[in-house]
Amino acid sequence: MKKRFLVLFLVVCLLGTILSAFAQDKKNSREVPLQTNSQVSNKSYTPDEVIRRFTTKESELREVFKDYSYLQESRLQVLGPANTISGEYFQASEFVFDDAGKRIERIVRAPQSTLDQVGLNLTQEDKNAFINLQPFALTSEDLPNYNVNFVGKEKVDELNTYVFEIIPKVMSNTRELDRMRKQKVEGKYFQGRIWVDDQDLQIVKTAGKVVPEFTQRFPKFETYRENIDGRYWFPTYTYGDDVLQFDRPIHVRMVIKYKNYRQFQSDVKITGVDEVPDDSKKPEDQNKTIEPNKPKQRPRP
Repeated sequence: MKKRFLVLFLVVCLLGTILSAFAQDKKNSREVPLQTNSQVSNKSYTPDEVIRRFTTKESELREVFKDYSYLQESRLQVLGPANTISGEYFQASEFVFDDAGKRIERIVRAPQSTLDQVGLNLTQEDKNAFINLQPFALTSEDLPNYNVNFVGKEKVDELNTYVFEIIPKVMSNTRELDRMRKQKVEGKYFQGRIWVDDQDLQIVKTAGKVVPEFTQRFPKFETYRENIDGRYWFPTYTYGDDVLQFDRPIHVRMVIKYKNYRQFQSDVKITGVDEVPDDSKKPEDQNKTIEPNKPKQRPRP
């Protein structure tokens, strides 16, 4: 009888140990839902930690951005039957920052727009989206204005990324939307998805549109980034192809290129903002040109 009791006791203890280890593994899997695929680090992050890190990096990027000049080429086309171009807006501008951190735009080339011939006007909100909302997504300062939800993981070319849904809180606030409508405030926020690299924990792709829309319409777009300086992912290409619903549908195509990033080696002195008719006739810039990090270039549609 004692021998049987001893065997039964050992079996119960062994079963208890196995169940305890299983429960501990299950608990750990709940506590660490995101696992990086980095070969350098075995760190794991919760969605909240990823959000905190990439919004902090986005804030840093906006400050670092002030140390760079760059060329932006913005093109918006209205497409007719068989995708023929019936109207077009194009502008090439150099952007630099003065000693106070103020953005200075120097128009390099701007042919006469023909958008008005097809009933489309480019507003100040559209131009603001070109410069501020489409290149950037979500900084830590902007975070309180948004709901951010983890969607899952996705492979983007050679990169493993975390995907998040971004929704401005104002879009569910009827009273605030009414106030903005009365004050004619449109296109102030970004809504869509972002892809965060699981190693650098920085945004590498953005897809969505500018909201809210009342009388205006904004096209859906995708913005791709490249690792320009070895530390931060800079916007390099935005593409959009959408049908805007006005009194009649208007098919538009948008292409924005951000290139020739150059880091200043000394204080920037702005002496004039006159238009330069031919970009090829500009004097050579004496600042250092930062080439993209080739292994981490983004694809272009």
